[in-house]
Amino acid sequence: MTDRATAEVSARSGAPDVLDDASRLSPVTLSPITQVRTLLHLMQLNAVAQRQAGGDVSEPPSPLNERLAELIRGLPSDAAQPILDELARADWAEPGLIAALCRLPLPASAALLHSPALRDADLLTLIGVDEDKARLIAARPHLSPELIDALLNTAAATVAIAVLNNRHLRLSETQFETLADRARADIALRAVLTRHPQLTRDAASQLLDVVGPHLRETLLARFDGLYARQFRAPQPADGAQTLHRLQQGDFRAFRQGLSRLTGLPLPVVDTALHQDSAVPLVLLLTAAGIDRATFPNILAQVQTLNSGHPRINARHLAFVRGLFDLDASEARQRLMAIYSR
Repeated sequence: MTDRATAEVSARSGAPDVLDDASRLSPVTLSPITQVRTLLHLMQLNAVAQRQAGGDVSEPPSPLNERLAELIRGLPSDAAQPILDELARADWAEPGLIAALCRLPLPASAALLHSPALRDADLLTLIGVDEDKARLIAARPHLSPELIDALLNTAAATVAIAVLNNRHLRLSETQFETLADRARADIALRAVLTRHPQLTRDAASQLLDVVGPHLRETLLARFDGLYARQFRAPQPADGAQTLHRLQQGDFRAFRQGLSRLTGLPLPVVDTALHQDSAVPLVLLLTAAGIDRATFPNILAQVQTLNSGHPRINARHLAFVRGLFDLDASEARQRLMAIYSR
């Protein structure tokens, strides 16, 4: 770059003419590493001068950016790495220079991806180019919602996991639900999502029907009365499976199991379960051939998953337990007479 060009850029910036000296550096007399160190020093002085003048340190771009990036890329790796690591921590480094150097291959550019100088526009470009760099960007302590969306939109599990492992980030409800939906097909996301401290209840409901028993227990322990939105597991085939699914928080499968065991349509079962009285529940269990000894546990679990229904007091309890003396066909007939009209 000529003396005149450098002077013009400096004049346009309104900052003191610190950078003008850079144009007088002779590449013939200075080694590349000395040129780099000298130019970086001038860049730092320019940033200090602009701050003192009350100017924006990022505007206009320094005329040194292209020359510096070219020199640093040409250095041997053992000489370049300390400079790259130093620039990664420098709050005076120009974003354009850092963004240019971030295009160096990993691991040389790894530290630069955490530079405070990088702007959202620079990060968005890097996210779309390289999955490994996107994963490192996901570890930055501060990311805008737009950047988090861009990281999750890469559809790379390693990037999503890096976002979830970054406890500095605040994810939105929509972002959690998007990740929970992806977890249906991507098993790698399930554990880290299940254990995330900010996991929302709706996302937990989505996860409940796809995770294994251990993670399911974790979700049920974290969210009282949680039930799945859309279970994909097969319907229960017998009473034991029906009760097991209820214990796991799968109220839909419990209802489906009762419908299958009693031969009653699912809408009839649903209507019976949503009554204030516990009589319909006892009749359903009797018609399904489920042992009366399980009633207290079933009642407590159903109330938890069913907005407190059915409601029952101590005097009512003795009466409803007597209904277990009916045979299955008679209990079914009573239910049909009440709810199938």
